[in-house]
Amino acid sequence: MSKRTRTENRSAPDHEPVAKKSRTEAPSSVAQPTAPGTIKILSWNVETPVPFLDLTPRKAGPSSVKPASNLSLLRDVIARHGYPEFICLQEVRARHTDKEWIASLKNAPNGKGDGPQYTTFTSLNRAPRGQRHFGVVTYAKNPDDIANAREVDWDAEGRVMILEMKSGWALVNVYALNGSEYMWRDATGRSPPKTRNERKREFNQLLMQECRMMQQRGLRLVLVGDFNISLTKRDCVPRLRTEYPHSLARKEFMDNIIAGLDVVDVYRTLHGDRSALSWFAKGKPQGSDAARVDYALVERSIANRVTESEYFQDPEERAHSDHAPFILALRDMDSLPPPMLLPAPSQQEMQPSLPSAEAAPQQISPTQSLAPPGTGSDEASQSTPDSAIDPSLQMDPQAFGLLVEQAVAASTAATS
Repeated sequence: MSKRTRTENRSAPDHEPVAKKSRTEAPSSVAQPTAPGTIKILSWNVETPVPFLDLTPRKAGPSSVKPASNLSLLRDVIARHGYPEFICLQEVRARHTDKEWIASLKNAPNGKGDGPQYTTFTSLNRAPRGQRHFGVVTYAKNPDDIANAREVDWDAEGRVMILEMKSGWALVNVYALNGSEYMWRDATGRSPPKTRNERKREFNQLLMQECRMMQQRGLRLVLVGDFNISLTKRDCVPRLRTEYPHSLARKEFMDNIIAGLDVVDVYRTLHGDRSALSWFAKGKPQGSDAARVDYALVERSIANRVTESEYFQDPEERAHSDHAPFILALRDMDSLPPPMLLPAPSQQEMQPSLPSAEAAPQQISPTQSLAPPGTGSDEASQSTPDSAIDPSLQMDPQAFGLLVEQAVAASTAATS
């Protein structure tokens, strides 16, 4: 699929934290810095970023949370978890034309004084009108490790941000749709209206195709974010939604994403049946109406490199959000073996299996910047060993490096 290359911003103006309750003394102990060769990724659906954005109330717009009420919040979370290499946020609720929002998003992870600075990569809502919805941002501590940063041309809502690494893997930050029978309309007007349930299924099919193409280029996959689908009944309280169309969306996700891409839910791989939840209904007792819809999916060939996968469910960790942050750590990501190349997707796989799903490519020009989302999770109640690799499919490291360079050059030429 065609790509839109992202430009990054490395400036990090400082600003004074608001004198609010300190979050550096939060419930969990401060993590140690990441070991050499280990990649740590923090993912968090923040619901809204306005508490840690330096915005005036007029610029912030309608919000249940006071703007600029805790400017140091994001930096404190990052510091508490040992300054991860990547921070993936979802539901940052900015449009690609919101200059003040974008500037504040770039400042948010970069505190005053000691500690690393982060470079910002965003995918934001491109709707020509309407409120601020959706949007993802990925912060990188070491941007020189990145070969290519891009959005996807089949989404204009700011739901996918991809970083392709020079070492041969890709980090995919995802904020998937929350399905319902309400209508979904393409922000560009190029795709016919459909229900949000239909678009949710179409989105997952298009995401699978995008990821398969990266695998074809030899990139190993690490997907993180809010997928708005719980995988099993142990991931929901009080129950898993098994009625149509939720059951169909889940089956297709399991078949197309998890099995089709050969990725694993690494939390379950590490922890078995241990309880974990990531979305919590507001106004209800902790854990009485909740679901695990945020998680990490890691390609099986590198799943044995995962050393940590944890959720931080304490209300103090969640702050103003209805989602809990989670951490993923992988060792030796700077020395990956030659990849196993997958066959190209079939014509049937390349076509979304929806009666009304004509996903015409959206030719959206790149920007230099970096939700109504549902009030709850799709899955909430309404009351690793290495895989075997065929040596014949392996690519030698020199050829793989050349392939990555050629792919980046082609992507740059296509967007210049």
